[in-house]
Amino acid sequence: MNIVFKKEIEDISASYDLLEDSLENLKNKILQEYIPDCSKNGQVEEIQNALQIFEKVKNHMNELANLKGSYKEMFGGYIINNNQEEDNEEIEEENEKDIKDVADRTTWKKENENIRIETARPDGSSSYPNIIPIHIFEEIVRTIIDQFVRYNKDYIKTSTISSLLNDKIIQETNYKKSPKTLVYSVIKVLIKENILENKENYKRMYVLRESPEHILKWLESI
Repeated sequence: MNIVFKKEIEDISASYDLLEDSLENLKNKILQEYIPDCSKNGQVEEIQNALQIFEKVKNHMNELANLKGSYKEMFGGYIINNNQEEDNEEIEEENEKDIKDVADRTTWKKENENIRIETARPDGSSSYPNIIPIHIFEEIVRTIIDQFVRYNKDYIKTSTISSLLNDKIIQETNYKKSPKTLVYSVIKVLIKENILENKENYKRMYVLRESPEHILKWLESI
């Protein structure tokens, strides 16, 4: 297949990821918010309706997973596999349910037109840096806020944000093959600054600790 279609193929793959995240968000809202509220109010019929919708969402997610797998089988050779390109240490870090310790080992500062983020290894022997243009750092933070405000998300995932900003990161930074690594490094800063935190009992999911207004003021002060 002509390489000219490569970008479109990657965009469709990212769309599958975003749809998967949105369905997961809907499923969690039904189970963790709507049904408990109905239970408190004694709304038995509403609970039954919600459970039916919940099962439909689960079934649709299974169908989507099959469709996504089929798509990747057909076009996998044209899709950048960010997981293979990322720093293995950072992948291992984010697989932990609580990355607060990682954030505590992370320092960051402004250097000219960049943000320099460094995370010390657990044994303190050395650290690994990420250098991010300030405008990209700001774009990532604003995109995260947007997910909570405009799209009413309960949490965000590194993969969601990197999918949304994939083209911009590839075009405007040195992270051509690992946009997710760059997004994750910003998330570490936001955890360190008590702006985000891990969603309880989940890994790679983050919730807000501060208001969007507070975060924007913090961003402007950098």
